[in-house]
Amino acid sequence: MRVRESLRTAIGALFRLFPLSVEPSLRVFGQPNERSPVFVTANFDLTVKRLAKYLKNLDCYLLVAPTRGINVWCAAKGGNFTAHSVISVVKTSRISGMVANRTLILPQLSAAGIDTRLVRKETGWRCKFGPVYAKDIPEYAANGFKKSDAMRRVKWDLTDRLDIGIGVYFPIFLLIVVILALFLRAWLAEFVVLSWVLLLVMHSSYPIIPGRAGWHKLLFLEALLALGLISYSLLDIGQSWYIRALFFMAMGLVMLIGTDFGGETPLYKSDLDPLLDKIGIGRVGPVDFRGRSRIKKVELVLAQDKCTGCGICYDVCPKGVYKVERDGRKRVVINYKERCEACEACIVQCPKGALSFGTQV
Repeated sequence: MRVRESLRTAIGALFRLFPLSVEPSLRVFGQPNERSPVFVTANFDLTVKRLAKYLKNLDCYLLVAPTRGINVWCAAKGGNFTAHSVISVVKTSRISGMVANRTLILPQLSAAGIDTRLVRKETGWRCKFGPVYAKDIPEYAANGFKKSDAMRRVKWDLTDRLDIGIGVYFPIFLLIVVILALFLRAWLAEFVVLSWVLLLVMHSSYPIIPGRAGWHKLLFLEALLALGLISYSLLDIGQSWYIRALFFMAMGLVMLIGTDFGGETPLYKSDLDPLLDKIGIGRVGPVDFRGRSRIKKVELVLAQDKCTGCGICYDVCPKGVYKVERDGRKRVVINYKERCEACEACIVQCPKGALSFGTQV
């Protein structure tokens, strides 16, 4: 059983484009009672396993909601982690008969997809959003289930970049390796070495590559390789077609790896989604991105006359766009408008409709 689970974990980590699901269910950790917390997550196998690692020393319940086996962020943005997912698992698990409290702790990155008001209307349970990262849950619980600012922010550090990069591109590289092994074996070794070197280098150095995000960084890298090829061609030495071919292979791989740099993290908008939508592809596998792919240049607008200062926008924003001021009456202000990537979490969660985009395309 342990070998089987290890293999399943490895497959889940390396084949992110083909997510493994687990059965929606209620899971119990420790010795919970009627006052114990109730967490909710997506039914992506890898997500459940990683979350379980940080819940094992707590006395709590975990509701695994049906999200078609997709991770929290992608499921929420793709319409697969919704209020109906939560309502379904609350009702089928019969958790209401096990606890006296009526509070669900949702992953923060689900805020863009879940109508918490509908959940409360249909189930009687209120929702609050826990930390972005599962590793912060023990500290969050020890702090009375209150988040620090750091727990609200998406960091996308080196570990995260390599984790998602390898998981997304491993199956693509594997497919290309099979094709080369069958039809162009002479270039197999070069492809394996160059593809993995570029993947690791590009994801490791992402923060220092010039350009704000996404295709800006891709264009810089392509220009750098093109300059290298031109410089090599101008050298007064014997020219090698093999070296030139390596340059072209590298340019193709950089294009492949960098095509959706921004889409790998909640910190930036996807560059690929709008392109696919334009050519009529609004869905890849179970993920539907047609609505959000049309959000391009927007300005976040806060109607102060509607705002009650509840701070939910501040709580769910993964980039720290908002600030809560307490001079006289509590109110929210947009402190860093330029950070907004239109993830829509704040708009979905605002109970008074005080937030909107000034322009939508």
